[in-house]
Amino acid sequence: MAASVTQEYRKLILEIRSGKFRPVYMLHGEEGFFIDRISEEIERTCLEEHERDFNQTIVYAIDADADLIKDTCLRFPMMAERQLVIVRELQTWRITELEKLETYLAKPTISTVLVLCYKHKKIDGRKSILKTIQKGGGLVFLSDKVKDENVPDVLIKFAKNQNRKLGPMEAQLLATHLGTDLSKAVKEVEKLCLVTGDDNTITSDLIHRFVGINKDYNVFELQNAIGSRNTMKAMKIAHFFATDQKNNPLPVTIAILNGYFAKVMAVHGLRGKSPQEMASAMKVPPFFVNDYIAHARNYSQGKLVSIQRDLRDCDLRSKGVGGDGGDPGELLRELIAKVMA
Repeated sequence: MAASVTQEYRKLILEIRSGKFRPVYMLHGEEGFFIDRISEEIERTCLEEHERDFNQTIVYAIDADADLIKDTCLRFPMMAERQLVIVRELQTWRITELEKLETYLAKPTISTVLVLCYKHKKIDGRKSILKTIQKGGGLVFLSDKVKDENVPDVLIKFAKNQNRKLGPMEAQLLATHLGTDLSKAVKEVEKLCLVTGDDNTITSDLIHRFVGINKDYNVFELQNAIGSRNTMKAMKIAHFFATDQKNNPLPVTIAILNGYFAKVMAVHGLRGKSPQEMASAMKVPPFFVNDYIAHARNYSQGKLVSIQRDLRDCDLRSKGVGGDGGDPGELLRELIAKVMA
């Protein structure tokens, strides 16, 4: 899914940069990142700077209705080839209000570029409005949510489009620490693209210096240390986390470790499968499968069931359930001791 979304996104961006504009763009879906970037690209390229004062209108849907949008779109551009109308946060409208635009969307003004931004959810495909837009020469872009396991690949491709190299390990490090907020992750990659050396490579050192993620003491390295049964390294990382709880909150660490051990458990159920088949079933990049296979050798299925209980108990205690909670750093060290016993 993510691959098709990113491919369609890239294709559309290239079309816009070539100077080809549709009369209507309906940008809808759960992933706000692509909607924002497409809208920004149209805003950047549709009009010359000197044309914008009289020919660019940006409104928020909460401050407008369908009649206002239609009236604005029917105006003629002033001393320019076209005018641009962008409607943001269209998801605040009731669908009935949106449908009032259909008469215009069926036969849009060729001198107007209308961009409709409908974020965080998608329009019901059974509604006629999407087909009406397409029949009228407009474009419908569905911005599907990028799955967690595909975020590193999206970051690698984004860096490549900037003529920069971002390796799988570094991409995973960014994705693990920045979470599934694609906008936030890409903004960090953009910053890193500006500070690469002569080899144009985004290294773990750069990530440490400019994003603030410690290249040696992070949750990615913690799970690798636990998986390879390197107790000393795991405890060092736990100690570091205890001194920097703001950037390494225990509930987040537990959640990531829980997902990690679920994948290690999955390896036991996929014995006999090829690494490619395992990667597909586990929803992880293929280059990480060998690590999970190696770590599964260090933890039996019975032990993994016990670890899941330990993780759940630690999570509850960190939230004050069944006691006073305790110090997060001490709880993490205690958890690691149990896991690696």
